[in-house]
Amino acid sequence: MPRISLSDLYLSSLGAIFTVAFISYYVQYPALSSQSAGIEPCQRIFRQAFPRLYENAIDSGYFDVDSFVELINLVGILLSTIIASGIAQHGSIFIAISAIYRLLYTLGGSFYTFQWDILLLETGYLTALCFAPWKSIRLHQHFVGAGLWPLRFLLFKLMFMSGVVKIQAECPTWQNLTALEYHFATQCLPGPLAWHAHQLHPILLRLGVAATFVIEIPAAFLLIFPMTTARKAGAWLQILLQVLIVVTGNYNFFNLLTVALCFVCMMGEDRDKVPNLRRRLGKSELVACMLFLAWSCSQMFQVYHEQQSIQPERRIMGLKLTLSKQDCNLIIEKTVPVCIVYVLTITVFHGIRCVGKESSSRRRLTSLIHALVCTFCVMVTAVPLYGLAPSMKQPVLLEKTLRVIPHTNFLTSSGYGLFRRMTGVGRIINQNNGESFGWAGLPPSVVERPEIILEALLEDTHGSDGNRTSTTDEGGVWHELNFRWKPGNITTWPKQVAPHQPRFDWRMWFAALGSYHYNPWLLSFVDKILNACPVVVDLLDEPAILLGDKRILKVRANTYHYDFTRLNTEWARGIPGATILQDQRLWRRPEQVWSRKFAQQYLPPIEKNNPSLQQFLRLNGFESPSCVDPKDRCAALSSSSKMACQIAVLARRWNRPCLMSGLVFALCLMYVLLRSPLLHSRFSTVRKTKTD
Repeated sequence: MPRISLSDLYLSSLGAIFTVAFISYYVQYPALSSQSAGIEPCQRIFRQAFPRLYENAIDSGYFDVDSFVELINLVGILLSTIIASGIAQHGSIFIAISAIYRLLYTLGGSFYTFQWDILLLETGYLTALCFAPWKSIRLHQHFVGAGLWPLRFLLFKLMFMSGVVKIQAECPTWQNLTALEYHFATQCLPGPLAWHAHQLHPILLRLGVAATFVIEIPAAFLLIFPMTTARKAGAWLQILLQVLIVVTGNYNFFNLLTVALCFVCMMGEDRDKVPNLRRRLGKSELVACMLFLAWSCSQMFQVYHEQQSIQPERRIMGLKLTLSKQDCNLIIEKTVPVCIVYVLTITVFHGIRCVGKESSSRRRLTSLIHALVCTFCVMVTAVPLYGLAPSMKQPVLLEKTLRVIPHTNFLTSSGYGLFRRMTGVGRIINQNNGESFGWAGLPPSVVERPEIILEALLEDTHGSDGNRTSTTDEGGVWHELNFRWKPGNITTWPKQVAPHQPRFDWRMWFAALGSYHYNPWLLSFVDKILNACPVVVDLLDEPAILLGDKRILKVRANTYHYDFTRLNTEWARGIPGATILQDQRLWRRPEQVWSRKFAQQYLPPIEKNNPSLQQFLRLNGFESPSCVDPKDRCAALSSSSKMACQIAVLARRWNRPCLMSGLVFALCLMYVLLRSPLLHSRFSTVRKTKTD
């Protein structure tokens, strides 16, 4: 079997990630953004963001909004599948899928405001312009040239900004290295192993936070080193971090996309073709990387010993971060401009070298244009880095260049700051009572994850299904509504859902941090389920309501503070309010996964056709409630758009979880078959016959 190059692997991986993103969008579109039944209908956004396209496609009568969006979504699935399978990986296809996802991302409204969507768009455009082949439909050899550096610089920007913003935010959990003592229980959708990770010793968790800082800040510089071994070391560290995030949380395709960008950093230069030189320099580069990271650790952290409060005779070793916000800003001001100039210089250097290698004037011109495009892409990618420190300003040349060439309508360049501040940090009451203590002299890590719990007053509810119920003043019974993915029932084990991202469950996590006044989509959801809209009710894990056996009369919402249950350990017993499992082992799944306590009322009881609710939705731009059956929608359309609607309805019949797994299996099978020795020998025989 022929060896698969990293270049080919990167392009196929990016195509597979786009495929997953398109399918995830397609599955959720009817309930979230469709004009016929969605929580946040996209027609208003479509008309404002893309007026010319809306006029030509929708106002002209060729399509209705839902048929058009679903058709271009299917086109995106088809094109990205072609890229993932390796059939064709032309730059124009990457331009097409990036443009389609940009359109879908905009129409997604409140449910598509996440940083990884921007990262996917930025990666797609940079790959199309700088890396993907334009002279042929596929790469025929290992890619070496200026096109590698914009993608390497993008990964550097992602990791470096994710690290420094944690220090700049001055969040106590990051400053005290206690962030992981909250993270596993407070992340949006915990993974199946999150409960186990939450039980680890505080020393291990704080070492994990320190390792995160090292990987995201000093190790990020290794990603843009000119030496291949240094870049590989930095890339493997990033992959390690992403794998640890994957096994404990559900962050859709973000981790896979970061790993794919690491493949670009692992690609070597021309000197890697010389085995002796590569072997001799590789060892010295690896030693230099280790020394650099060790020196960085000595500058960032300090080891100390502290007396345990409950046992004064014991001295416990601790670790603290010595890098302050001022120190971080100083590092940014000194290193970031140098890195930008360095990447620009090395991009120009590789571009000039590629131009000099070409034999014909036409190829020289093509290589020159490619070098200029790559240089411009590096400049656009670098723009958000200048906002990291208050005293940093864009160079005059960069500012004038970006002013002459408008980039915001085509390229997407954004800053990144994942996990800037840790949420769900609880208050400590009566800390000096001698019973509550933290580890190594720090306060105990009290977790109070805010979670919205919806309850419904159902018609003919008897409370015999085992769910928690409570009686209202009117004598009715409130039934707790279960969701498919987000925490609710305290006995439900966290599920693995990535690389799919259930957008509504994610937005519920953000809504719990504020008020419903700033989340009108949540009130739209309540209005939809009160009107028994099937595609919206399907977001719940309530088969009886979906099948119509039960009908929702009223809905209310309360906020609870959640925390994982804990093993019976010394440090867990010192946490106020923690639920301790007496006879539980780390490797066993507990019967009670969560503990919770009531915090406050989030939403008062609301009934169907509530005038205040309808007025609130109208003031926030939400149209009157509608829930049109897809078949009825197609029948009401004109003949020119009826076919497009029927195609979308036919494809929607396969809207099941097996669709994604089946497509992934098909991609893997096609990828292997297209690179099998039998197929390659057959192609070789055909070429030889034509030559003879």
